[in-house]
Amino acid sequence: MSGLIGPIDEIYVKQNASSQRLRSLHPKGAFTLLELLVVIAIIAILAAVLLAALSTAKARGYRIACLNNQRQLGLAWEMYSSEATDQLVANFGGPSNRSPTTSWVAGNAALDADPVTITGAALFPYVRGIQAYHCPADRSFVVGSSTPRLRSISLSHYMHGEDFRPNFGADPVPKSTRIRHPSKALTFIDEAEMSIDDGDFLYSSKFDEWLNIPAWRHQHGAVLLFADNHAEYWKWKGSAPSICYFNGGRIQDPLELSDLKRLQQTAPEVE
Repeated sequence: MSGLIGPIDEIYVKQNASSQRLRSLHPKGAFTLLELLVVIAIIAILAAVLLAALSTAKARGYRIACLNNQRQLGLAWEMYSSEATDQLVANFGGPSNRSPTTSWVAGNAALDADPVTITGAALFPYVRGIQAYHCPADRSFVVGSSTPRLRSISLSHYMHGEDFRPNFGADPVPKSTRIRHPSKALTFIDEAEMSIDDGDFLYSSKFDEWLNIPAWRHQHGAVLLFADNHAEYWKWKGSAPSICYFNGGRIQDPLELSDLKRLQQTAPEVE
């Protein structure tokens, strides 16, 4: 009869209503569990790639800052020499915490947090920025404290260091006119946290052991400056040394020895 719902029609209506409720709970176009897992995996991969890119960019930024800092020191080093009739700024170290103030820096960077070790030394009037003496990637502290170190950069022993020829055959040059190949002769270098002390970076072209150790920062490398004031980033082949000659260390790894041999070529006495 028209307008009346029979038993069969009532069942159909109920089933239709139930289907509509199910469709409302699972709307058309919703993600399945598998699809969600795929999306999450893609997001994780993209995040990992992005983090790696950010880490690389950050490391590159630190490296550029370290290069710029050393160039500032290099310009100051050149200005000092030009005003001192080619005499290079002194680079005297020693076992005490304070070097002579006639040296380019004073003190021991590992032990002394007093800014006067930089501001009161011979090179500071030409650079006027204490941050130039430090690599931003160096996160080390003064021994026994939570005070960040002021300096991570040292000056090659060959640049008016003390005469260590009897010990290691290293013959320092006192004047810029004695540097035969300025583009090959090392001046400033980023030094390792476990090695740095006074401002003198000691190495010898005739002694096949680490005396002082260059930094292994900037993605396993170090920044170096040369007497013509050009800076380079060197990536090391071997592992970072954990000990040097003065602590009883001996080079065993051929790759580590090749790193030292490469550094030895920057001595001004090497042709």
